[in-house]
Amino acid sequence: MQPDFQGFLDNARAFEQQMIDAQSDLERAVVTGRSGDGTVTVLTSGLGQLKAVQVDPRVFDLRDARQLQDAIAEAVRAAAAAAGRLAQQKMGPVEINLY
Repeated sequence: MQPDFQGFLDNARAFEQQMIDAQSDLERAVVTGRSGDGTVTVLTSGLGQLKAVQVDPRVFDLRDARQLQDAIAEAVRAAAAAAGRLAQQKMGPVEINLY
């Protein structure tokens, strides 16, 4: 049985377009990560590019730099995890069929 080269190329082009579309969707998407105490919110793109950091002003009353640092790190990790989940949803598992 001879391979269908044109079919293979068509499938490859369709797959490439799906990946381009998914990447574009991820660039436009905004995901949120929050610290456990809710004092810090981080917004990133679906690709994990930092867009904004929002800090509740009440944290400054505490004057606890260590707590603020931990909250920021926690929010960044949460946003990165959310971006990763969104990317997996958009990109899905990669499946390549060779005939």
